[in-house]
Amino acid sequence: MEELTKTEKLEAIAKIKANPFEFLKYVKIQEPGELRVDYILWSHLIEFYRALHLHKFLIAVKAKQIGISWGLAIDKLREIMTIPGWSVLEISKGLSESQDLLGKSRIVYQNLPEWMKEIPEWRKPLPDSTEQFGFDRLGSVIQAFPSTETAGIGKTAGSVVHDEADFHEFFKTNLGHTMATVADAPERRLVVVSTADKEKPDSDFKKLYKGAVGSGFTEAGSNPFHALFFPYNVRPNRNKEWLDAQPGEDWQKEGNYPKTVEEALSPLSKLSCFNTDILQDLWDNAFTEFETRQEIIHIFHPPQVGTVYMAGIDVGEGVGLDYSVLSIVGKRGLSAEVAAVIYSNKIGTDSFAFESDKLCRTYYNPLLVVDNIGVGRAVADKLVQLGYPNLYYQDKDNRKVGFALTRPNKRELASKLVELINNKSLITRWKPQIKELMEYQWVNGYPEPTGKTHGDTIIPLLFYAMVHDSISPPEKARFFVDGKRIW
Repeated sequence: MEELTKTEKLEAIAKIKANPFEFLKYVKIQEPGELRVDYILWSHLIEFYRALHLHKFLIAVKAKQIGISWGLAIDKLREIMTIPGWSVLEISKGLSESQDLLGKSRIVYQNLPEWMKEIPEWRKPLPDSTEQFGFDRLGSVIQAFPSTETAGIGKTAGSVVHDEADFHEFFKTNLGHTMATVADAPERRLVVVSTADKEKPDSDFKKLYKGAVGSGFTEAGSNPFHALFFPYNVRPNRNKEWLDAQPGEDWQKEGNYPKTVEEALSPLSKLSCFNTDILQDLWDNAFTEFETRQEIIHIFHPPQVGTVYMAGIDVGEGVGLDYSVLSIVGKRGLSAEVAAVIYSNKIGTDSFAFESDKLCRTYYNPLLVVDNIGVGRAVADKLVQLGYPNLYYQDKDNRKVGFALTRPNKRELASKLVELINNKSLITRWKPQIKELMEYQWVNGYPEPTGKTHGDTIIPLLFYAMVHDSISPPEKARFFVDGKRIW
């Protein structure tokens, strides 16, 4: 390339400052162990760059290896080279990931034309470490942090990047800090990008995306973010044959190389115990308003004559630990739905038994199954003491109240519950319960909860699956005169 004249250099710099796309003409990238190559501006990257400068709050779900991380690194380098006093805050999953993203900006700088790096303001980067990269003569810098509880606190930034946010342990906490920083001035920007973590079906990242403008979900527009989605085939030469040739199970490909945003954000399909489309439909139609009593009792359907009820209890390990749960299921014909729950980890076993007894009596004394292993025994004994009239007994002599949910019979009952949920014979419209259904997965052939709440709300549903065939509406009263039924 011919040496530019001083006038041409000044014109080039002016264009770079005015137009982000002008900077791309000088960019080369270099992956570890490879030669540097010219930067190729794929069509989806044009959309991405424009969105970065159009929207104050931007969120993107993306496939892997489509150039988004390089795009962020390039754009943020240009910002600190052209805006005096500009600060960029980058938050990544861990320390190595944060250093990798910052390192991409450094690589782009190192491969800029020599004449550009001879400009006094850009001649010698300082600071220049694994955590910071900037230009002290401009007072501008990129700072990179792993996602910790304190990341972003007290930091003032012109632009913020949350990279691979669905994998951040403290994403919601970090976002609270950084949104407050960006909100202070109209020129500041915040962008959140990530591939989908298929093991977190209801993550804060996924909630944020669904609520963003243009997401296509029912929640769209409930937050100030604007949504983008980039499927696997936005990169040239990616087609079905390419996708089929990629290593990994189908559920892994759905996260790494999604075809649609629904596929990206859906629960695991291969390992999920339940049909993910059914669960998504339950989630989309979940109750947002219902009666709540004493903060722990939730009524979705009041007692109705003609509906037969069954109830199940799973007892938590103690106050402040696992949750104790009572679920009451109402059945009409072949269809059943969760009608009411008690859900708390703040009351002791006696109080939980008392509230369960009282609520069940309002639902016409349904058959009540209690997991009697461990602390569940205390609740079962208290219900006997309270005189609850319709307890489930594991033995024929009615001596052992409750049911011992062991590992083998849990697998058997989970299979029955899967059938009921998947054929829509049993539904729930309570979001915490739907969330735990989404998190229930087959792990080495055994049903395991994978969320932080340990599947507490699912155990009562397992008990419903165990007894649902044996419960039916009470026989209607009949009246005979002279051997003839008249009522």
